[in-house]
Amino acid sequence: MSEPTMNENTSLPAIEVSTTRRVPGWAAIIAAVFAASFLIVVALDRVTITSKVLTSPGATRDIGPMLQVDPTKTYNAEGQIEMVTVKSNLQPSILELVGGWLDDSIEISPRYEILGDRTIEQNRTLGQEQMARSLDVAARVALERIGYDVISEAGALVLQIVPDTPASQTLDRGDVIVQAENSEVKTSRDLGELVRAKSPGDSFSFSVLQIDGTIRNETVTLDERNGNAFLGVSISTYVEMDELPFEIDFQVERVGGPSAGLSLTLALLERMLPGELLNGLKVVATGTVDPLGNVGAVGGVEQKSHTVMRNGADLFLVPAGQADQAKAVLGDMIEVIGVETLDDALFKLRSLGGDVSGIQLMSR
Repeated sequence: MSEPTMNENTSLPAIEVSTTRRVPGWAAIIAAVFAASFLIVVALDRVTITSKVLTSPGATRDIGPMLQVDPTKTYNAEGQIEMVTVKSNLQPSILELVGGWLDDSIEISPRYEILGDRTIEQNRTLGQEQMARSLDVAARVALERIGYDVISEAGALVLQIVPDTPASQTLDRGDVIVQAENSEVKTSRDLGELVRAKSPGDSFSFSVLQIDGTIRNETVTLDERNGNAFLGVSISTYVEMDELPFEIDFQVERVGGPSAGLSLTLALLERMLPGELLNGLKVVATGTVDPLGNVGAVGGVEQKSHTVMRNGADLFLVPAGQADQAKAVLGDMIEVIGVETLDDALFKLRSLGGDVSGIQLMSR
């Protein structure tokens, strides 16, 4: 008999052998470089430089929705007037400074040029006060142009005094000349004409409204400058602003400074008249406005121009002396118009089909 056949498994159990792969040297070096770079970037972003300020492009904002005016005195319009802002980084990191050096749209300035001796909080407060003042003036300028009597010309305000001249002996900055040679002085032009009517060596009498509200009388002997009589002062028209006939407010956050004066004035005129002042256009404007409607220079025009380029517009109104800066950025992409006065801006809008009926314009 044969014995039953038995199947035997003579193979040994399988044994798993683990092998540790070594990371290539070049990969370790790259990882180390990336890690070190990351740490350096983090460190550079945490170290701030207090001696520099970065000014970069900000935003354009439609002013219409932010203006709070009595609804019974306003109209809806298809056009859009926008203000334009910049961003100021008063405590940039080293990393941000490097980015600023590489970005043509960002300006790096010494801190003292922006803040002077002010702290950041004091600078913020000043900006808010300037914005409030800008609205106050813009409201009155707009209302004056549509028939309200809210600004009164009241004399020639002394801004600067030339040393060693008749004015340096009798006048102080902030004085207001209200009468000269027995004639009323209401504007700087009035005073200039009275001085030009004199000859060098003539006596010149005038009355001064001092800062404390009192009046004093002075008489000087006029000097000579280029063959003409010379008093020795830089002046502007002093105005008194009366109460507004109704409340006008502007609701905006985190924006300061006086550069929205022109845009605020145009936005108010657009809202308070039935015609289409902007003729449906999207207009961006920057520039201060004084009580006589003169448009003044502002900061950051180059950065504001980059902002306008990014957000688009049909027209960009800027102070006349800064038009070349804006054109250098915008080229032919957006029309840039330099304006010296509110009237310059209104005449331009009229040439584009804007309705200026109801607005008092200086003749041209």
